[in-house]
Amino acid sequence: MGLYSHHPNAVYNDNSLNKNILPCIMITKKRFFIAGLIALILNILWEFSHHSLYIDLSGIPKYSHLIIASFTDMFIILGIIAVVSLKNKNFNWIKNPSKLDYLMVIFLGLIIAFFIEMINLNLGRWEYTMTMPTLFGIGISPLIQLALTGIISLIFIKQIE
Repeated sequence: MGLYSHHPNAVYNDNSLNKNILPCIMITKKRFFIAGLIALILNILWEFSHHSLYIDLSGIPKYSHLIIASFTDMFIILGIIAVVSLKNKNFNWIKNPSKLDYLMVIFLGLIIAFFIEMINLNLGRWEYTMTMPTLFGIGISPLIQLALTGIISLIFIKQIE
């Protein structure tokens, strides 16, 4: 009896189902892993090159904080990619993103970054140094980070595909 049968006497060939679905699942997992790895590398580079623009008041050691922040940024970008995948009803869009896909990544990245900055500035987890350019009190570097590293991640993924 087949694994996916709905009737007790039904017999299905599960091998054909596995041959079709399993490769799609593996490709999707591979793309998602590659997207995460690219986003992590880009955000590590961003965090370490921009940390001098902050006064860290979190009490977390500097390098640990930068690594934690980079992983958090990676998960946020993967979340944004997942949202765009839900809109497209698949993950294949990542091979050839449309203008709307890019705009969604930018918009979601900016909105999420805005709220992260507002919350953490208000909670006193960090402040900006005098060298941080700001727009209405929000640092421009963190404001554009998720949008920019998200878009660059998509460009790299598209080149790999």
